[in-house]
Order: sequence, then C-alpha cells, then structure tokens
Amino acid sequence: MIDNHHQPRITVMIAFHDPSALSPKRRVLCSSLNAQRIAARMVDDGTDCVSIVRTGNPLQPLRIVAECVDGADVELEMRLA
Repeated sequence: MIDNHHQPRITVMIAFHDPSALSPKRRVLCSSLNAQRIAARMVDDGTDCVSIVRTGNPLQPLRIVAECVDGADVELEMRLA
C-alpha cells in the first residue's frame, strides 16, 4: 500500500507580464481611473491625504495609501481642502 500522506504538494504560480492576459474585470479594477475613483471617495469620506503609488506588480499595479507619500512612484496625490 502506498502512503499518499507524505508526498509533497507542488503549487505552480504564474507571473502575468502581459496586461491583456488579465480578465476584463481585473483590468478595470487595476486601472488608473478606478484608483482615482477610490482615492476621491476616501478624500470625500474625510481622509486628509491620499496617494496613488505605482507598485510594479501587474496584478496590483497601483496601491492607494491613506497618507502623503514622497517618491518617484507616486502617480497622484489628493489632499482634503
């Protein structure tokens, strides 16, 4: 009898380098327009400063940060007036 409980499990991770390989919904969620919409909503809700930062990750190309960030990766910064 073969004992299957001790066999290693192999997981394959696929790196997406081509944005066209992403699903249409993922492309919308990863878009700059969507990031700006979310950042504007955060400012409308009272967040003092929101930064949109490029990550270099194709699955999450932009990150919205609830603070002012300095650096070359900042795409947009919104402040509460």
